[in-house]
Amino acid sequence: MHSNGLTSTGMNNGDGMPSLGMDSPSLQRQMPSGDMNAAILCKTQNVLVEMRIPKNQGLLGASQILAGMNIASFQLDRSYEPVSVTPDSEQAASLLASNEETVIVRGVVAESKIQELEAQPNVIKVYKDTRIAPFNPVLLEKTEMDLIAPTDSSAGCPIATCDCSAIIPKGTIADVATYFGVDKIWAAGYKGQGIVVGVVDGGITAEGRPFVVGETIRRIPNVIGGPAYDWGTVARAWGEHGNMCATDVLGMAPEAKLYDCRISGGDSISNALRVFDWAIKQYQTDGTPHILTNSWGIYQKSWDEFYATNIDHPFTRKVVEVINLGILVLFAAGNCGGTCPSDRCGGDTGPGKSIWGANGHPMVMTVGAVNKDEQFVGYSSQGPAALDPNKPDFCSITHFKGYFGCDNGTSAATPIAAGVVALLKQAKPSVTQDEVKNALKSTAKNIGEPGFDQHSGAGIIQAKLAFDMLVPPTQLPHWSDWENLGGNNFSAPAAASWGENRLDIFTLGGDSNLYRKFADNKTWSDWENLGGFSLTAPAAVASQTNRLDVFIVGQQRNLLRKFWDGTTWSEWENLGGFCKQGVAVCTSAANRLDVFAIAADNALYQKSWNGTAWGDWTNLGGFCLSAPAAVCSSENRVDVFVRGTDHAIYRKSWDGTTWSSSWESLGGLWLYSPAATSWSANRLDVFAVGTDNSMYRKYWDGSTWSSWENLGGSTISSPSAVSRGTNRIDTFVVGGDNAIYRKSYG
Repeated sequence: MHSNGLTSTGMNNGDGMPSLGMDSPSLQRQMPSGDMNAAILCKTQNVLVEMRIPKNQGLLGASQILAGMNIASFQLDRSYEPVSVTPDSEQAASLLASNEETVIVRGVVAESKIQELEAQPNVIKVYKDTRIAPFNPVLLEKTEMDLIAPTDSSAGCPIATCDCSAIIPKGTIADVATYFGVDKIWAAGYKGQGIVVGVVDGGITAEGRPFVVGETIRRIPNVIGGPAYDWGTVARAWGEHGNMCATDVLGMAPEAKLYDCRISGGDSISNALRVFDWAIKQYQTDGTPHILTNSWGIYQKSWDEFYATNIDHPFTRKVVEVINLGILVLFAAGNCGGTCPSDRCGGDTGPGKSIWGANGHPMVMTVGAVNKDEQFVGYSSQGPAALDPNKPDFCSITHFKGYFGCDNGTSAATPIAAGVVALLKQAKPSVTQDEVKNALKSTAKNIGEPGFDQHSGAGIIQAKLAFDMLVPPTQLPHWSDWENLGGNNFSAPAAASWGENRLDIFTLGGDSNLYRKFADNKTWSDWENLGGFSLTAPAAVASQTNRLDVFIVGQQRNLLRKFWDGTTWSEWENLGGFCKQGVAVCTSAANRLDVFAIAADNALYQKSWNGTAWGDWTNLGGFCLSAPAAVCSSENRVDVFVRGTDHAIYRKSWDGTTWSSSWESLGGLWLYSPAATSWSANRLDVFAVGTDNSMYRKYWDGSTWSSWENLGGSTISSPSAVSRGTNRIDTFVVGGDNAIYRKSYG
């Protein structure tokens, strides 16, 4: 038979080989299962073909070369875009000289024709498209269970007693955070903000994504994308294993973002190769993902001996590319430890026979497992790994209540460690793979013999100790002393910032005019008179770069506005109203301003600018003794704070749709109006002046309020606060000498 100009060749047993051409009507058009056993009946093999092609030719170049090879039984998977890989050392020089590159294509070939395919001039090597699987003893509705004998004794345990009870949790994910000291890292302001973790796994069902019939209704927050067009919609293929891993990352780094890097669907190494290649391209575009967590691999050497034992396998080379680019990579050690191995391990269990392929590469972080009670988990794979004798690197915690009743396997331990790494990456953005690995290893708690051992590696990671090693306490954000900025001020100050190194402050002089002073790269300007006549302290906001809007209360108690457009100041604009106290302003979206004031009835009122026109005043209720404070922590999120009749601070919030139905009391007994600022979503910092004239702070970390913290000082005005970025706050008050004083956090 003929197809695409290629002649079919008979098999060794004399049977005629059916056409494998793309146009054959009887041929399955989709990529066959990655399960190698599924191809036995027709004696074909799912393969990856490493080829040399002219640079930048991609699929077209590979297709043209393959078409001329006359290997009738080879079927190219045209849905799989060729993946470029770094050539091995033997190929590098000749490829450079001929202006060629090395790419991987995917296809199916008759087993008897693999050697013939490999002998073609442009083919470097043919590899099995290896079967892969998640490392988790117990999965929801999993089709192929890993059976673990439930034991908890010293029999056969290499370190004291072992935990083999994979369905019995030893605490909750919150207990894991406490054990690691992660709660103390959170208190320092690090919860994973700005860090993106790629969960390379069986898929995630994400908040805000379409529902797929047959999938769980459970949804994971903070998922922002992925390589597949339908990212965030499926998780069932691996029994919601991806949802578990995502939950475990967020358990340690609740403000990190996630990519759904799905590799299920065929369950083959080619899927992982494609995802890692996507991660490289994404990183080159916007610097994310920062971390890739991998809780999967091969259980037996026989699944693919070349991948298991050879450092030059194309996927392993791709992992090295990713790390060299700057992405931090963790792999689970596996579930084939000698005490109670998974039944899928066959005879490949225990030291030297349980960590295969990229999972044990010298450059990756290879993660073993213990429980919160510091018991070694008896199925945690043991070194030496096939590619590195010094594996695993360390252990993380498994067997806790998380996404499932008991998140388990080295599968759970690895994303827990990845969440810890996210905190370290946020604290030290320049940190490298080696720095993170060494910090976690050098601060780990040893549970075996002193030093490294092949069972637990360096021991159990200690997140807070590693954090303190990478970011010494002296380098952590802290409050400065009070700085005197001078002036003779007759109102509380207002502050705004439109850049990392830019601060603008506004106040009233003895003539009741508005004055401005700004700092650019730490150099303060002189005071500038902006005119006007105000009865109350001003309010100011920077809605975009080089744009400022300032508000005051005029002589008729009407609201007045003046703005800076980057070149000149506008005239004063009369917005009407009757403002009994001062005003507050924030910007919750592009071209939107929300202004708040207290009217004659002591209720809080809101007036909004939508980019083209001002709306009417809206009554938000309450009974307020002072001017409000307002902050927009994210798009369409507004929090307003006032001082109530009991002199406590109260909060009311807008979630993008409605205002909260009641006022929340933050307690205290305060002299003046509060101030508020935010450096990220789910972060609020509120400031007030106590009866001792000291300034106090209370912050919201996304889940709880802190207690009030005394920041000292002796102030005779309301404070003002502004944030210029994560862990950066500038506060301003008027001292007893009428000068403005500044205190900064950063």
